[in-house]
Amino acid sequence: MLRLAAAAIATFILATPVAAQIDPVTGDRSTPLRALGGEGNVDISNATMRNQDEIRVLRVVLEPGGTRAMHAHNDVAYHLFTPISGSMTLLLDEGETVEVLPWHPYFLEGGTIHGFRNDGARRVEIMEVFVR
Repeated sequence: MLRLAAAAIATFILATPVAAQIDPVTGDRSTPLRALGGEGNVDISNATMRNQDEIRVLRVVLEPGGTRAMHAHNDVAYHLFTPISGSMTLLLDEGETVEVLPWHPYFLEGGTIHGFRNDGARRVEIMEVFVR
């Protein structure tokens, strides 16, 4: 539960322009995106915004019709993602789907098998926070 709270706090701090006397996020919207390769990854790219021992933050861009293949993050305790523009469909291991709306954070425990897709007509930008 403590790590879950840390993820929520990290999201707040990273989304707030004037954070309480902390170093600025290394990277911004000008950080170059890199396309994710691999089977099942279509029209998706990301950029690392912060990578520290306890936390990793990514900016992810999912183009219309784009998908992120089913996968898991076994090296983290918690995974938080928040669409910051547009909504997306979260895909869970047993065929369940959840619509995640802009600025509605969604938490997964590490090791949870998941994927996502953009069923909309506009690109979706997502902030992902991984707590180790």
